[in-house]
Amino acid sequence: MKVKYSSIPELPEVPTEIIEAVNNNKLVIFIGAGVSRIIGCMGWSQLATNLIKLCFDTQNKDKTGTCINFKEKESLEQINDHKKVITICYHILCNNELEKEFYNKFNKSLESVPKKVDQYNIYKEIFGLRGINITTNADIHFHNQFFSANIVFNEPEFLTTSIERTKLYKIHGTQENRESLVFTVPQYIRRYNDDGFKLFLKKIFDNYTVLFLGYGMSEFELLDFLITKYDSSNEQREVKHYTLWPFYSGEENLLSFEQSYFNDMGIQVIAYQKDENGFNQLYYVLKKWNTDINQTSLYTYDSLKEIEDLVAEL
Repeated sequence: MKVKYSSIPELPEVPTEIIEAVNNNKLVIFIGAGVSRIIGCMGWSQLATNLIKLCFDTQNKDKTGTCINFKEKESLEQINDHKKVITICYHILCNNELEKEFYNKFNKSLESVPKKVDQYNIYKEIFGLRGINITTNADIHFHNQFFSANIVFNEPEFLTTSIERTKLYKIHGTQENRESLVFTVPQYIRRYNDDGFKLFLKKIFDNYTVLFLGYGMSEFELLDFLITKYDSSNEQREVKHYTLWPFYSGEENLLSFEQSYFNDMGIQVIAYQKDENGFNQLYYVLKKWNTDINQTSLYTYDSLKEIEDLVAEL
């Protein structure tokens, strides 16, 4: 049934189910590329465009021309699947002994803009939500909130690791370790067919409430696969997971359409208005949620009690 929405707020209320999940240590936050774009990182689309240009502008290993000609460049530009384009460009560059140049572009795309980090310190706000953090991003902009030993990215670790709030789970690897990276189609297939990795995801989707941040529709094809494949806890697809999703004011009908799509995955769309700040509005939403959660959750009480106990022991 189509749900009608009267308006789209700038700062939506945090659902009580998410507060309860925080209280029960059952909130998982899935972090996508849109979060890092807020602090200046490129998205997959921009990286794909830059790699096509690199292939077109760079001489091939035989010195008979560039790695691709104009016709091939135009053909690649018509492909809407950015990960497919990145995979193709990766193989083109490697076949021309230009793997180093590929990774230079890859790492450049993950750089933040210091001014934006200062203005929109979104990873600080995400950390403040007190969830278990899982990211498909390869960048290192969340690393400073965790001990290095608690950053999980190697495939074998997912089989043995415990699921804890003190850890950061980088399920597509990290730019600091090329062998761990998942960005080409074969790498995706290998990672998602690994038994230990599949068991890790099944634990997440069976036992936790998940909040998705920074995922566009192309990424939700992956999330649709994840949920339908690994979440066996609720065959009726009742609401169990959430996503924060930007809309313009007046797009209430579009919100209803999007919600009908996400219903099949058991995801509730929490809309926020982007008229004034664009996608950066997500930062302000999370900042408000931090305040609301800390005022109403048991976490603040427990944290203060721990501090009092430590002081008493001094």
